[in-house]
Amino acid sequence: MRLNSNTQIVRALSLSGATHSIITGDIGGTNARLGLWQCIDAGPGNSAQQTEVYSETYPTSAFVTFEDCLQAFLDESEVRSSAAAIKAAALAVAGAVENNRCPMTNISWVIDGKQLQQRFNFQVAVLNDFEAVGYGIPALGAGDLVPLTDAPMAPEAPKVVMGPGTGLGAAQLFWDSGIQGYTVVPGEGAHATFAPRGWRQMALTAYVTARVGHCEIEEVACGRGLELIYEFLLSDPTFRGPAIKSISNMRRLAPQRPDNKPTSGVRKLAPEITAEALEGDAMATQAVDIFLSIIGAEAGSMALRCLARGGVFIAGGIVPRLMERVKTGVLLDSFVNQTARPRFQYLLQTMPLFVVTNPKVGLIGSKEYAMRLVRDQQLQQAWADAPAGDALQ
Repeated sequence: MRLNSNTQIVRALSLSGATHSIITGDIGGTNARLGLWQCIDAGPGNSAQQTEVYSETYPTSAFVTFEDCLQAFLDESEVRSSAAAIKAAALAVAGAVENNRCPMTNISWVIDGKQLQQRFNFQVAVLNDFEAVGYGIPALGAGDLVPLTDAPMAPEAPKVVMGPGTGLGAAQLFWDSGIQGYTVVPGEGAHATFAPRGWRQMALTAYVTARVGHCEIEEVACGRGLELIYEFLLSDPTFRGPAIKSISNMRRLAPQRPDNKPTSGVRKLAPEITAEALEGDAMATQAVDIFLSIIGAEAGSMALRCLARGGVFIAGGIVPRLMERVKTGVLLDSFVNQTARPRFQYLLQTMPLFVVTNPKVGLIGSKEYAMRLVRDQQLQQAWADAPAGDALQ
């Protein structure tokens, strides 16, 4: 057989029905979720058969290092009895990843892919948790998504994903014809300066700036942001009443403490605000609607940056719980916003918008990335084994 392209090599390899195992991981500050998957190559043009053999969740406090935690997983009888050799692991980590290494933020673990590979003798990739979400997006089915528009997904077009949770994650997906799949480009756009719309959001910006010094998008577009919005609405009835006459009055109108920072009113946590909004509480509903309008506006901005005709996906733990308010149209209206973006509304209307309802999208992404690592290993081995003339023709 003459193998003169990467695609032909991969197709040839997939004829063998090879079986291998991969490890997936979702590593947070409190828990480490690990899974063992068995994958069987299913032949040309078909997806590999994937079966989760075993999964376990470990409290991070029970282990001094992540290496100890992973060793405990590998020592589980269900893992040791697996016949297929472990070829790769992909670990989604809550923290900044550089050179395949992540010092965890809230615990003393350092997750180093190179060191793990040397110790356990299989390839290890360390991914930012939202990068893993990005790799999970193309693998989702219709049951994992709630469409907010009728626009179709353009094949091989850019996609964007964002997710308000503890913070605000974001990533862009671009088609790579060489691997016939999407490459995820994570970013820190959530730390850009918030661009308010209307007098109420301008007042909110002043309120947040007085508290933390600068109003980034993330400050008002995550769980903590929803809490700030609620506090802001409670801080003074002016913010809930007629339009403020001038921006210069906003800081003056915020009630002050002796340390010259706004008071916070009655503090509530995001789950409380969410629950009260769904029960019909007027103040909580207003806070949630402001929050969703901010999410919609940022989703629209992300979509325009890369012309995301492949889809705009809102993941994370907050928005799926607010679908009753999402269905009122407040998020979609802000996404398109005919007033703020009159020249581009037609463009945004061509970009499909979804809420991701599958909470395991990050683990799905870890699995997809680990499988990609195995395919790369197969490809490299095939190139190494192929006669030089065949490989180059």
